[in-house]
Amino acid sequence: MLVSAKAVLFANLTLSGKEERHLAISKERKSELVQTYLDLLNRSQGVIVTEYRGMNMAQFDELRAKMRELGSTYMVIKNTLLLLALKQAGLAISTDLLNGPVAVAFAHKDLAKTAQAVLDYRKNVEFFRVKGALAGSSVFPDETQVEALSTLPPIEQVRGEIVGLIIAPAANLLSLLTAPAQDLVGVLEAGTNQLVSVIAAYANKTEAAA
Repeated sequence: MLVSAKAVLFANLTLSGKEERHLAISKERKSELVQTYLDLLNRSQGVIVTEYRGMNMAQFDELRAKMRELGSTYMVIKNTLLLLALKQAGLAISTDLLNGPVAVAFAHKDLAKTAQAVLDYRKNVEFFRVKGALAGSSVFPDETQVEALSTLPPIEQVRGEIVGLIIAPAANLLSLLTAPAQDLVGVLEAGTNQLVSVIAAYANKTEAAA
């Protein structure tokens, strides 16, 4: 039986700045949690990692409701167990991000919109922190990179642009190759390897949901 997000929340959530309570859980419960995380990861394009220290229950529920509207799941996690699930799924792992009081948003439908919604919420909650993100084999280690991630176009648009490049006339391709170097700076700064990884994650999750 899978463990609900509400059950995990009550087991972990720190309220009003109080010290986090570390509750011992059985091997069976740990196994259930790992399976829950695996199921969520397998349905996600990526995850946005946040630190929820100082949030109260009303604030947490508000953000979780915003995530549901986007088709995403927001929940407090057990760091070591999510790391194990990420490893089993063959995805990027970051012990720096998954450290301390962490809650993550699993983006099932639109990673960019989920990232933007989390960033927008941070502006209204004093101690809420956006730590980074994980997508495919890429780690986005800070809020600035999450902001960049939030600007990615929908996978349908990316696919269309790739197809357009493939079938573009040779003259257009030559024009691109001979363009001034400064025109390509923005693309290079985005991090080609990370962009390819994220696009691959988008494609895999979209096809799996089809």
